[in-house]
Amino acid sequence: MATTTTYSAEHIKRLEGLEAVRRLPGMYIGNNGVYGLHHLLMEPIDNAVDEILNGHGDTIQVTLHGDGSASVQDNARGIPVEYKPDVKMSALTEVLTMLHAGGKFREDGQQDAYLSGSGGLHGIGVKATNAFSEWLVVEIRRNGIIYRQRFENGGKPVRGVQIIQPGNQKVVGEINADTKLETERKSGLLTGLKAGSKTIAVQADPNLGTGTLVHFRPHRPWFDPEMEWPHPDKNVPWDFNRLALRLEQVAHLHPGVRIELHDERGPKKDHKKRLFFSQKGLLDYMASLNEGLDTLHKPIQFKDKSDDGSITLEVVMQYAGEETAIYSFVNSIPTPQGGTAVRGFQAGLTKAVNQFGADKKLLKEGNIRGEDLLLGLTAIVNVTMTKTPQFSSQTKESLTTTEVQGVTTSITYENLLAYLNKNIPVGKVIINQALAAQRGREAAKAARQLVIRKSALEVSELPGKLADVTRGTPVEQTMLFLVEGDSAGGSAKQGRDRRYHAILPLRGKILNTERISVTKVLSNNEVKAIVAAIGGGIGADFKVEDMRYGGVAILTDADVDGSHIRTLLHTLFWRHLKPLVQAGKLYVAVAPLYQLHKGKETRYAYSEEERDSILKKWGREGVTIQRYKGLGEMNPAQLRETVFALNKTEGANPVINEHMLQVMVEDAHQAGHIMSVLMSSDVGPRKHWLLQKWAGEEAAWNGNGDEAADAKTNQNGAEDE
Repeated sequence: MATTTTYSAEHIKRLEGLEAVRRLPGMYIGNNGVYGLHHLLMEPIDNAVDEILNGHGDTIQVTLHGDGSASVQDNARGIPVEYKPDVKMSALTEVLTMLHAGGKFREDGQQDAYLSGSGGLHGIGVKATNAFSEWLVVEIRRNGIIYRQRFENGGKPVRGVQIIQPGNQKVVGEINADTKLETERKSGLLTGLKAGSKTIAVQADPNLGTGTLVHFRPHRPWFDPEMEWPHPDKNVPWDFNRLALRLEQVAHLHPGVRIELHDERGPKKDHKKRLFFSQKGLLDYMASLNEGLDTLHKPIQFKDKSDDGSITLEVVMQYAGEETAIYSFVNSIPTPQGGTAVRGFQAGLTKAVNQFGADKKLLKEGNIRGEDLLLGLTAIVNVTMTKTPQFSSQTKESLTTTEVQGVTTSITYENLLAYLNKNIPVGKVIINQALAAQRGREAAKAARQLVIRKSALEVSELPGKLADVTRGTPVEQTMLFLVEGDSAGGSAKQGRDRRYHAILPLRGKILNTERISVTKVLSNNEVKAIVAAIGGGIGADFKVEDMRYGGVAILTDADVDGSHIRTLLHTLFWRHLKPLVQAGKLYVAVAPLYQLHKGKETRYAYSEEERDSILKKWGREGVTIQRYKGLGEMNPAQLRETVFALNKTEGANPVINEHMLQVMVEDAHQAGHIMSVLMSSDVGPRKHWLLQKWAGEEAAWNGNGDEAADAKTNQNGAEDE
């Protein structure tokens, strides 16, 4: 095929500075959405943790400021600031601007600045934070002096590293080729600053201490335009709860480390402060994870090293509830997708339990399968490596170092088998749990197959009330809408775009599927219709690749009944169609609350705040406002303009507009636990959870932050001040 495209040397480009990081957010920070935003904050936090791991400092303070910026401060050694002739800049500037520069690379004959257990070994780290920031200021405390440098517009230094005298905050000089820092040999305090032939006396503060402060504000234009970020100058969408969960993990991984999280956004009465501190480490963490669940035994804990001492594995495990949750960490960095360490742990677990069962003659029909040993298991797998760990990407989602798998298999097998031989009743409990899981798995599969055969849940037997998409549209560009009520379903069928939108009206509230067998689930007509329409199966047989649509959207009224129906549907999807949720294919479609009309102009508002903003711009005179009490009050044309509006952005999925909210699960174990509390027939735990939540909101309203007045250390080690 002929082409006129040329390809020559002028087409070869090199990205300068940190531009490469911004161009490839998926490689360096995961994405340019909410995950990537929080990853920017975790980079300086991880650096502070690395310092503490190596015996320097014990406190980290994280602050979300009122202007949308965030800061991380530690009391460790502080980043070196001396001038480096080879790169013609301060070491501090190099660390913040030059890719693959850092203190964690080793060379033969050199003393290591980080002896063991460092997570950030790619030389990117805080440079990614700088690359995506409107501005970033770093302050270093060393030698009794403060050193400061400011960067703007994605990592460009505004000036050199300033030398600031404590007390009066006077700038006395900058770090450059002529700068010599004179310190007392005994105290290490700075006594003089030599710039060329001129010497400037500096009065150091012996009580200043050491450490690093990184303060930055992300730059809105470099993030996903569909992110909810209404005021670029202030309301950066930091998620306090997401950060609190991560910092709680860090505190449990490092007993004795004090981590403070401050939220100074909004009115003072809304400010929050949390202190994370753990004394028993991973045992505290396990108590937190399984709080409120019926545990089958006390936590099992073991810790051991590889033969050469380069790999240390610590495991805490306990069977409780019905969820499987394995939390894995490598040098304090969470690896949510597991990797070689988790695979090794699972192999060692399976081998040890089967060996124990064979030795004690508890297994009559062959070995237990690994998948049956995972049901109801909560485990924390913590690996510390002195060698450089290899990850699947810069965001460290999964460990790929191959030798770790064999080490973790061996350590888990030897230590767990020894424990079970000393605690035979616990071993019997684990085997009985696995055998019950095996029987349940086999019975559920048989029941599903029987019900599916009897119910003819095949593509050819789709529900009669389903309005399907037209043929020819790629599956990934289609969406099945589960619509509350026949009336709204009729309007939706008329307002949709048949190429992309399928409509399945629901009559009333579906069955609460929490702790319901698959046989009973599929005996419900509404659930059966949903399963048939989606087409991927149900339970363990569900396959995302067999879905008839690219996603499923829940569309209900914006009232209490609508919220209840949405919750029941969430329960169905999480308990029986979980892979669909985990694949990010479940959405909530948000309909407008108001239509505002003035003259020839019509606007829709999705909240009272948005309505008031439009009225402020238009003025109230001559404005007609319609309040939608339910979907049934919207005609097809209005639905076409809002819920079913096509996304015409180049390269975007046309069916996903700005009012389609993707259902995301950050912590599967926590999600399952909360769902069990809220959706089970047991009223007690639900009442306790609601009262606790109400008490927390009441405390915040009264100006006490999210801390109770009689602050105390919680069982999980998180302390409220």
